[in-house]
Amino acid sequence: MIKNLLITLLMFIIASCSNNKIVTNPLTNETRTPGLFSKDSKKGISLSDVIDPKSDPGSGTNINGFLWRASLDVLSVVPLISTDAFGGTIISDWYVKKNIKDKRIKITAYILTPELRSDGVKVKVHVQKLINNIWSDTVTDNNLASKIENNILNEARNLRIKANK
Repeated sequence: MIKNLLITLLMFIIASCSNNKIVTNPLTNETRTPGLFSKDSKKGISLSDVIDPKSDPGSGTNINGFLWRASLDVLSVVPLISTDAFGGTIISDWYVKKNIKDKRIKITAYILTPELRSDGVKVKVHVQKLINNIWSDTVTDNNLASKIENNILNEARNLRIKANK
């Protein structure tokens, strides 16, 4: 008896959460019925909507798809330990170049905007040197970070040009 009462009460609470209210945009007079996980319940949401670089800035994505793909392309030469497509963060593992054994780098890239802008990506390069078989304290290399940012921006521009053809 109590179990049936709790189930009925729970169903009532869940049913009262959705009001199927139609929302009208005062500027465009566009009407939508908000869904649980999307702005329009009829459309729904898919992973391609979240990662699509052509989406409008107000669509819920926090990063630009072109900058994201360009960052992955440029940083593909180093081993990556963490990528967050929704937060726009890429973190590499420590990387040692074959011909420079006493120096290693770690790269972190942040995609900051949903628009394709020159200030939409920020890169930090951490450098350590091997001294007496001990890696030294980490310092940042702003010059290399700037070069990587420029490479990412150029690659993102090329991706955008290819997508518009």
